[in-house]
Amino acid sequence: MTQNQLPAGFSDLEPFAAWALPTETQRNQRRLASTQEELTAFAGAMLPRTEDITKLVDGHQEPWPEPVEKLFLMLLSLAEVAPAVQRYDQPAVIDGYESSRFQADEAHMLRPRY
Repeated sequence: MTQNQLPAGFSDLEPFAAWALPTETQRNQRRLASTQEELTAFAGAMLPRTEDITKLVDGHQEPWPEPVEKLFLMLLSLAEVAPAVQRYDQPAVIDGYESSRFQADEAHMLRPRY
């Protein structure tokens, strides 16, 4: 992993930059392929920084600079990981469908365009 992939002030999150995945499918696959300890470490590093990250992202116009976009994608990965850490205590959804059956709509717009 290359260092300094993230904006200044976020070097503590560099070990988790590989979570900057562009699609929901990739984020889901990464969650399922991770150990619970890896998920907990990622969530534990990200949760205290979410407000700082959102302020940084909100302070930039799209298209974002690559380091800012990486932080945004890491927030999306946190949303994928949070239930596994906070509710399930395992990477897979308890009593859920086999994940391979789920096909995400990767073209879905995450927010309105102005």
